[in-house]
Amino acid sequence: MTPWRHSIAFRLFAITFLVVMLLLGGLLSALAGSFSSFYERRQIRDITSQMNLIKDRYASEETSSSPSGFPSYLSRFENDFYASISLVKFDEGTIMIQSGAQDKSGASDDALLPDSPFNPLLKFPSPGFDEQTRKFMLALVEWRTDPQAMERVLMQGKTLVYRTKGVGSEKSGGDQLIAVAPFHSDGKGNGTVLFAASSLQPVIGAASVIRDFSWYAFGISFVLVTLLAFLYAGILTKPLRSLNERAGRLASLDFSARIRWRRKDEIGRLAQSFDFLADNLQRALEDLQTANDKLRADIEKEKKLERMRRDFVTGVSHELKTPISLIGGYAEGLQDNIGSGVKREKYVEVILDETRRMSAIVGDMLDLSHLEAGQYSLNREPFDAAELLRESAVRAQALGAGRNIRVALALPEQENGTVPAMADRSRIGQVLTNLVTNAVRHAPAGGTVTIAAAAEGEGWRLSVHNEGDPIPEEELSRIWVQFYRIDKARNRSSGGTGIGLAIVKQILELHGSRCEATNERDGVTFAFTLPGAARFDVWDARAEAL
Repeated sequence: MTPWRHSIAFRLFAITFLVVMLLLGGLLSALAGSFSSFYERRQIRDITSQMNLIKDRYASEETSSSPSGFPSYLSRFENDFYASISLVKFDEGTIMIQSGAQDKSGASDDALLPDSPFNPLLKFPSPGFDEQTRKFMLALVEWRTDPQAMERVLMQGKTLVYRTKGVGSEKSGGDQLIAVAPFHSDGKGNGTVLFAASSLQPVIGAASVIRDFSWYAFGISFVLVTLLAFLYAGILTKPLRSLNERAGRLASLDFSARIRWRRKDEIGRLAQSFDFLADNLQRALEDLQTANDKLRADIEKEKKLERMRRDFVTGVSHELKTPISLIGGYAEGLQDNIGSGVKREKYVEVILDETRRMSAIVGDMLDLSHLEAGQYSLNREPFDAAELLRESAVRAQALGAGRNIRVALALPEQENGTVPAMADRSRIGQVLTNLVTNAVRHAPAGGTVTIAAAAEGEGWRLSVHNEGDPIPEEELSRIWVQFYRIDKARNRSSGGTGIGLAIVKQILELHGSRCEATNERDGVTFAFTLPGAARFDVWDARAEAL
């Protein structure tokens, strides 16, 4: 499993967290640090615009008719910009102020302020002036003590708005804007101006609150952004983790998992491609496994065939080597005129016996070849298998007479000892002949060979039992192979050609039956089954034969 610090989820979380916190921190820092200056610049722009409008409007009203009292739009200006605004007239060192609070025009009511020096004005707002009036007068003093500012307004006729630096060593009145717009000027420093002092105290307090709030907002944002970024990264990477888990199962050849997502985005298309890949790989692996199994079976079959060919060649070589040697030796003796009379007849008899033996081997081989190739068609007919059993018993008695082999015949009591069966009579006779010959050959001297038939279901079970040594269990499945002999020395006295049981197997398979070899306590039993036939069918067939 991928460590958390190396995962995509962690990288996405880290990037998202850093980007959001940097943006948020930058925004809060900019807001806390530049709010005052931004507000100040905006106030200067708006106040300048409003002062020019008020100046023009007041001038037009004064031209049309003498204005009476303090205009109401000046009060709106004061409310909008937290300002004090007045008309200030400078005349030969005398300053006259007209404001909304009081109208000071005339000799008796005018506030006569000495034009120079202005510093003493810092002392006048003691008992009679409120804080707003005091700041207004401080702003007026500061403007009057700035020659360049006075020149721009009274001499150049420009509207001037700027932040006051404060008066005196304590910079009194430094938290407000000074706005001066000229009305009249004689070019010598005398004239009338529209003078306003706008307080910056509200925004200064607001900026302090914003700075304090920014720390709280940043702390809360740190926690929230951490949680949200973690959830965000987990949600986005969950499909990728699921795909990675299924890819791991796919890598371990586990194709059972499918995603089957219905998403329409890139991840959904990736999941569809993943499922398509898994389906194709599963089919390819199944096809490959099937082909591999088939190839393995073909290889095993080829090996088996190769072993059978080798065994066949070995068997044929062993079986034909002795008779060919005997025939050659005795033929050379006859050619050389060895012996005379009875001895020459003996030679001829051996040659004929070995010739018949080789002919039997070749005949059996051709017979087996036809059976294996499916070139023989059975002639199925109803017959009495008891007759074949009796013939086999007679043949067994003749074969075992020299070794005192006893032959026992056991037929069913029903049907008067008949065994009505449906099969190819001649081929079943061949099967019984091969089994009886094999039983007699392997029975000990003085032993017993038992030939029996018993009902089994709707058919019959025919068996040939011989007393003697059992067949080794590991050899039971191989005795049906052509030329296979338990006696590896292939002694001629201990066995036949090695093809008899292979022919038995092929004939019974054509009949849909199979022969079984079973080791019993006193010997070996070979048994096979045949389908039964109705009694009248048997006797009808016998009647036709007669």
